[in-house]
Amino acid sequence: MKYLITESQLKLISELERNWRDFEYEEQYHKIKGRIIPYIIDMISSYNDDNYDIDFYDSEGNVIMRWYKNSLYYDYSLDDFLGEMLPHPLWFVHGKYIMSDVFKHFYPDLEVKSVQGAHVI
Repeated sequence: MKYLITESQLKLISELERNWRDFEYEEQYHKIKGRIIPYIIDMISSYNDDNYDIDFYDSEGNVIMRWYKNSLYYDYSLDDFLGEMLPHPLWFVHGKYIMSDVFKHFYPDLEVKSVQGAHVI
């Protein structure tokens, strides 16, 4: 089965946007992002810009996140670390927006359509 959609509908489903589950927390994000985003930026000590993907590394050489074809993947270790560090449910509600903003700090011209945790190696 195929569906026909308009360009504006495609844009809505292909961009990183808040959904019905976390609209009520949007104001909360604006209060915390000024503290948490610089903290994660400081965790990144280097990055590798390839033709196809961009890898961000911590000081031990571990990949923290990877951008590939407009999708951003962050390592599951951040779920454990930041999930415990931040009061519940801050990381679980705002994590994808935090990581998107961290990426945009380094590459403001590149687009992030989705963000998800993964075993990034």
